[in-house]
Amino acid sequence: MRIYSFMIFLVSVLLVPLLAGESKEVCLVKPDHLSMEFPELGHINLHCEHFDCIPDDTLKKKWIRKSSGDVDLFLFLEGPSGSGRFWNVTIGIADKNKSKPDRTICLITSTVGWRTLQGYNDIPLPWLDDLDGDGKAEFIVWDSFPLHEYASMASYGLVAWVYRLESNRTLVINWDLSRRMALSIAEEYRKEKSSLKSNRVIAANALKNFAKKRCKVTNNKKKGSIIKKKTL
Repeated sequence: MRIYSFMIFLVSVLLVPLLAGESKEVCLVKPDHLSMEFPELGHINLHCEHFDCIPDDTLKKKWIRKSSGDVDLFLFLEGPSGSGRFWNVTIGIADKNKSKPDRTICLITSTVGWRTLQGYNDIPLPWLDDLDGDGKAEFIVWDSFPLHEYASMASYGLVAWVYRLESNRTLVINWDLSRRMALSIAEEYRKEKSSLKSNRVIAANALKNFAKKRCKVTNNKKKGSIIKKKTL
């Protein structure tokens, strides 16, 4: 009898937390990429195979450059464009003695969620910044997520995914910093605005649920295509 009671107790201890984990809802926010790998040399497009995101030589002075350990990260932004507020984003890497990157990744993202956010700490959206003060810049991808199943342009929220350089080859999503950014954006959504109040509340709650690990995170992983080396 004691053995039987102990078995029931053991099953309850193991099963209840498991069922609780499975009952989590899926987060409204989801990253396109858990990691992004630089090519050995040249350029790679991520889900924008039909676009050449490499900045023209005449625009090379517009690279934003920040230190990331023993190498530097380079950033070029083009946007926003169209009703979807699309951005062509190019992130590059090079040794500190070089004036421009020799390995780059391009992606396209949308900040249509800005329509509901309307402001962030009274500053431009940061895309390359040292968020944790360790002297190494992180790459920040701003993206939008639908607040409803059939969302209109005015029914998207804004989220930021933070990537940290690892092994001078791969940008890997940093969940702690991404959750910290989510809380920061949620606080901005909590500020009183005369319009889109209901959508702002939904966006704030979705970001907070992600930040507090109250929901499951899934991702839409998309592959890129390697482009042969070009002059940057």
